[in-house]
Amino acid sequence: MNLMKYLLSCALLLISCNCFAKFDGLYLSSGLAKSSLTLNGAEIDLDNGLFIKAGYPFMLAPEYYLIVELEYNKLGDYEHHYSNGANYDNTEVEASSIGANLKYQSYLFDTEFYLASILGVHQYSLDLMVDTYSQNTLNGKTITTTITGENSISEVGLSYGVELGYSLPYSLNIAASYTMGRIIANGIGIDFITSQVTLSYVF
Repeated sequence: MNLMKYLLSCALLLISCNCFAKFDGLYLSSGLAKSSLTLNGAEIDLDNGLFIKAGYPFMLAPEYYLIVELEYNKLGDYEHHYSNGANYDNTEVEASSIGANLKYQSYLFDTEFYLASILGVHQYSLDLMVDTYSQNTLNGKTITTTITGENSISEVGLSYGVELGYSLPYSLNIAASYTMGRIIANGIGIDFITSQVTLSYVF
């Protein structure tokens, strides 16, 4: 009987240590991101996105938190290389952002699932390179078009979105989020859309 009590006590101790990692302290997050940008009506899908975040929650009430979060996001890059005879098109795009988010987060129906709204201020950086040459014949005349140039854009913009997550054991959280951001550069609006899959560790 004493052995059974000892084993039961050990089991309860292990269970108590295997608690769910709700956001009650400093956390670090990272994961994969898929982003796109829209420039002058043209949508460009970016590849190789990743990010890192650090945040700290302030409890407003049981199960309700206001979170301040810092984020660096490598939104991704895009390359297009095409040639056909004398015609060619080389386009390269690289985008990133760094900024702060304010998140209002609440756990749903006394479960480990949570929902958060996100409002952010970010410095967006965008590098563009275009080198295009084309020849077309119209009414017996040859029309030549050449576009060559590079440009670097850095502007502050607002972002907003939503996040759905789940608190796991061992100080881990997993989440999926969807955010939209916008900047104005030289009178032209540039829109960013980002989907993230996030793994967080709570200290």
